[in-house]
Amino acid sequence: MRIDMINSILTETITKRLAMRWLAACVTALGILCAPSEPLGQVTITAKDMFSKEGQYYKVHSNFIGHFSEAAREEVDVSDYIGEAGADQVWDFREGPEDEMIQFDYVKPSAIDTDVEFGEATIAERATFDSSGKQKSMFLNVSAARGRDVYGFHDASIDEEDPAIPFSARLNDFPAVIKFGDSWVVNTTFEFVTRQSMFGVGDIEAPTKLVYQSEMVVDGHGIVILPELGFHDCLRINELVQYDTFIKIPGLVEDWQKASTDFIRNYYWLSKDMGIVAQISSVQDTVPIPDDFSTASALWRQFENNHGESNETAQPVEGLEISLDTKGNRVLLSWKKAENTLEYLVQFSDSLASNSWRDLKTTSGNFALDAISSKNARFYRIVSLE
Repeated sequence: MRIDMINSILTETITKRLAMRWLAACVTALGILCAPSEPLGQVTITAKDMFSKEGQYYKVHSNFIGHFSEAAREEVDVSDYIGEAGADQVWDFREGPEDEMIQFDYVKPSAIDTDVEFGEATIAERATFDSSGKQKSMFLNVSAARGRDVYGFHDASIDEEDPAIPFSARLNDFPAVIKFGDSWVVNTTFEFVTRQSMFGVGDIEAPTKLVYQSEMVVDGHGIVILPELGFHDCLRINELVQYDTFIKIPGLVEDWQKASTDFIRNYYWLSKDMGIVAQISSVQDTVPIPDDFSTASALWRQFENNHGESNETAQPVEGLEISLDTKGNRVLLSWKKAENTLEYLVQFSDSLASNSWRDLKTTSGNFALDAISSKNARFYRIVSLE
């Protein structure tokens, strides 16, 4: 979710991770480290590829969105950009609108002028619009365990008097590990005040609640070509967002009344050590947006960043435990999840000879089950994979 893509019918400004433990009777558990593992031709995006550290930044070219002015938004023909779902695609973003330049800086939450608490946010993404110099911010916590959690945003274009808007529940918009074929659904709610003039009524202040639901699927992978940054392996995420808007009008409508249901479809392209490198957002509509829409309200393309290559390596697992079931014919292995680790290769050996290790399973979880009698001796090891 991007704060610059949040929409509401009530206002044009609301537009978006080596310890060993020897255990019971002849059963051994080892935790070791291994080199990266990734299928050829695909890329896996993890939390360390996202921007999350103070001092990091990236810049994008964009069409003019006009969050902070009365100027009409510039819609964009994206027929040549969206492309196809599936494997081995190429998306070319070298050319495109440059009406606006947006810089995203990562700063301490205290750098944003607000007294509102935003949960466990540890970093703020502050967007500065070159056309006006104005800013809006999103409050984040990015971790290897959960990925990116969003706790709310600060946006004067939504509510100039009270621009700090926390979410009712954190929004895990990008999980810790993202692969081709993955899908997830997230939701939250937030409230603000809509302030506007109505003919015959005058100025009104209407409490507004927006119920947000996002359905994401990683529907493509391939190469993305960027202005000034060359080409990179990428994943494409296809997101359908539904906004249900509820309002109250003091003196007239005292209980929440549903005002509208609206939809937006977003496409995101994600690359290693660069996070979101391109994004396209459809025009808002009252019905779900088709995958192959041609007109967009926003198109932006990353052309500069200082993220740098991630140097965090997969860490060995710790806290390995082995237990037998009551009948003594199955073994349960469990361990603590390791930092910067995508998957775990569980192996076993009957002799500990160097060539005796055999694969039990590969898992992104932190447990494995082996059907072996307690009368047999077996050694186990868990390999952390990047």
